[in-house]
Amino acid sequence: MKRKTIIWIGVLVLLSFIFGFNIKASEARKNEAQFYRQLDKFASLANLVKQNYVKPVNDKKIFIGAIEGMLSTLDPYSVYLPPAEAKQLNILTSGKFGGVGIEITVKNNVVTVVSPIEDSPAWKAGIKAGDEILEINGRSTKGMTVWDVVKKLRGKKGTKVTIGILHPKTSKIIQIPLIRSTIQIKSVKSKILQGNVGYIRISVFQEDTAPSVKSALENFKTNNVKGLILDLRNNPGGLLTSAVDVSQLFLSPKKLIVYTKGRKPQYDNYFFSGKQQLWKGPVVILVNDGSASASEITTAALKDNLGNQCMLVGTKTFGKGTVQDVIPIGKHGSELKLTIAYYYTPDGKKINHIGIEPDIIVKEPKNSKMGNLQNDVQLQKAYDEVQTMMLTQKVPLRA
Repeated sequence: MKRKTIIWIGVLVLLSFIFGFNIKASEARKNEAQFYRQLDKFASLANLVKQNYVKPVNDKKIFIGAIEGMLSTLDPYSVYLPPAEAKQLNILTSGKFGGVGIEITVKNNVVTVVSPIEDSPAWKAGIKAGDEILEINGRSTKGMTVWDVVKKLRGKKGTKVTIGILHPKTSKIIQIPLIRSTIQIKSVKSKILQGNVGYIRISVFQEDTAPSVKSALENFKTNNVKGLILDLRNNPGGLLTSAVDVSQLFLSPKKLIVYTKGRKPQYDNYFFSGKQQLWKGPVVILVNDGSASASEITTAALKDNLGNQCMLVGTKTFGKGTVQDVIPIGKHGSELKLTIAYYYTPDGKKINHIGIEPDIIVKEPKNSKMGNLQNDVQLQKAYDEVQTMMLTQKVPLRA
């Protein structure tokens, strides 16, 4: 019994840490007694499970389940990451990981695709933003967390996984077999279109994104490019710092890019442009319902600051307006990814669950080939708009 007491005292201490509980500071908190009562209740229930469940119970499994259950009551983005998953998250932000290439979330209690990653198995299979993942290898995803689903979708290169997809406004689940691959993300692609129009596509915001965009803009300057299309469609986001660094390339110094507000003062941050503006011509930004988080930050930063110099074309963005911090736990590599703030656009709008409406709505047909000027109606419209902006520009255009 003494051993059990030690185990559950340890559980209480760890749970107190996860809740941000501080013994000294708690003396001033009005809900201290209630908090203790809830912890006592948890310990009592856990002991009842250990003593009476039909099979022996793994202490660690109960503890991890309690943490995951607690975080699932908050939002889809707050999750506990065991060492292996924490490592995978860090690999993801650097641009290389294994899997099928889907950014997912939980929306209205359903696992939903935020965006397929360009050129990935999911992309090639025709999976779209907004698709619901209802089954994986015949098993329902109901009640699964985002990381439960991620673990089932990832695996060795060359292995097969079958997902049951429900497209928006349909009623029949489609079984789509996917062969896992090593997903190597090249976050930036660029080219010069006819008529001195530059095209930059950002598929995700990672560590090397801003330098790659800067290099593309410098190349456009050398080649006398006058107008720019920035394609952020199906961009699920990534690093906040990367979005800020990319935005600075288009803004004059001391312009507000984004600000965040949380419960604690240290999470209230304002991000301003501080570098020399590299691009000074008209910009048309392509967005859709797969444009989320960091891509929405960049979209709003340019639109709110550039005014008529920036036009949005496509469909409404995803609406992910929260900021997560990754907090190390213990000495073994586990981490807590926790939502700590909302972010606001320069004009003061909170877009979480709302998204950003484009200036010109152009829906993407099923047979559209993204990035191809002849077969991409959204890109065609963006091209026409930037040409018009170039003709009506009243100041000298410099790239």
